[in-house]
Amino acid sequence: MKKKLMALMLVAAIMMVGCKQGGKNVDSTGSTNVGEAKTGGQLIVRHIGDPMSWDPDKLPDDNGYPIFQNIFNRLVKLDASKKIVPDLAASWDVSEDAKEITFHLRENAKWHDGEKVTAEDVKYTFEKIKSDQAYLMNTKFQNIESFDVVDDNTITFKLKEPDISLIAELGWYSTFILPKHVLDNGKPWEENEAITSKPIGSGPFKLEKFVQGESITLVKNEDYWEGAPKLDKVVYSIIPDDATAVQALVNGELDFLENVPSASAEQLLQDENIRMELNRYPSPMRLIFNMENEKVKDVAVRKAISYAIDKEEISKKVFHGFQKPEYSMYPSLIEEFANTKDVSPKFSIEDAVKTLEDAGYKKDKDGYYIRGLEIEVFEGGGYPDAAKLMEASLKKAGIEMKINVSEYNAWAEKVGTNHDYIMELQGGFMGPDPSALNARYGTGASNNWSQYSNPEFDKLVKEANTEPDNAKRADLYKQAQKILAEDAVFVPVIEFASYDANSKRYENLPIDGEGKWGWAEFTFTEMVK
Repeated sequence: MKKKLMALMLVAAIMMVGCKQGGKNVDSTGSTNVGEAKTGGQLIVRHIGDPMSWDPDKLPDDNGYPIFQNIFNRLVKLDASKKIVPDLAASWDVSEDAKEITFHLRENAKWHDGEKVTAEDVKYTFEKIKSDQAYLMNTKFQNIESFDVVDDNTITFKLKEPDISLIAELGWYSTFILPKHVLDNGKPWEENEAITSKPIGSGPFKLEKFVQGESITLVKNEDYWEGAPKLDKVVYSIIPDDATAVQALVNGELDFLENVPSASAEQLLQDENIRMELNRYPSPMRLIFNMENEKVKDVAVRKAISYAIDKEEISKKVFHGFQKPEYSMYPSLIEEFANTKDVSPKFSIEDAVKTLEDAGYKKDKDGYYIRGLEIEVFEGGGYPDAAKLMEASLKKAGIEMKINVSEYNAWAEKVGTNHDYIMELQGGFMGPDPSALNARYGTGASNNWSQYSNPEFDKLVKEANTEPDNAKRADLYKQAQKILAEDAVFVPVIEFASYDANSKRYENLPIDGEGKWGWAEFTFTEMVK
């Protein structure tokens, strides 16, 4: 006997998570714009930087994700509230023992070149990911025994062990379905044009032009299986500087700005031409330690640093209080799964100093207990400013820290690919299921940039991932968080919350798509007359 996923996976269904709070500029009926919609035109979207590559499945590429979301499809996807909604899979079933998941694909989906999307494409894409350790989901897919094609529109995943989180994670990073008939030509993926420069997807838009460091232009796919998009084009204008992006929005040079810098929120809330919506995400800022680096291998050093970070100061001075301090080792926004008892410590220079002295550290002639620490930070988002406050408070505790600020792609390569760092400051989605704890901190997990390894932690998260009872599952994850807190693997700093802003000349933006369309997706966005 089989049962539908959403019944089986109440957990992943989804707990979770993005809590939307109403902003200004919404009329009394709840409509986001007032006027008659029309087809055509273009939307200009602020973008931070170039994608790391045109391979949508290799890395968790924050610069690529919003673009990939509109060029490609997945089996399932996350909506504006970060819940799972159908994509290429119209429906799915889970076996009674939760070791088989069968996806039923849409029969009318086509690739940009007109070929039909089939289950063979799904099998081909995921077998490639499973076979190559360079791909983000490689570790996750090792639990899949086989991808069995039933017919053109049906595929069954056979699992070695039940995995409560798999469906949800298929809607996250690096699971976009790619065309077998294009890529299966005997060449490595990295030598195929469809990966290097001319991506072929099945999504609502096609890549028209990419000008490095300047813009990415997508043109609508007239034959899209959900119907042609309302807009003719979406142009991603690359503007790394936040202040410049805000001014471009005010001047009408931009139509859509995600993650409004906190310092500009009040200004934009007063602009009658701009709609603002506040979103909270389970993506807290975190200071991550490289557990393989000798300078931070001592847990006393990591705990002292944890004490010496003033989260309240960072929240108020950098983020104007919009982004609240975070202490839990899993986002406190997810109340069901967050351990709010065993947490990162409150700010205390005295406790930081005591921790070091109790561990035998002595001050040098310049007043430092610890010297030579460095932290890797990417540009924008308030991260460099937060790091400067950390640098100052750590100095008060006798801990010397140098800040290295890099462009995002350079930062990601140094930190995520090469693990060439002592400490790093990152955000990152901790959903769409609490199994993200394993993905981030499990031994050997591809997204475990800290290189942390603790057998007890691994055992708990593995057990939690196969436990169907929600309460028991939550208890196991809370035990795992206690271990992370004791080992001081990272320091949660602040939660992530920001306003999305858009010109009121547009409606049906990604933020309006709860239960209907994908996060960062512009398929149904349209201009208002």
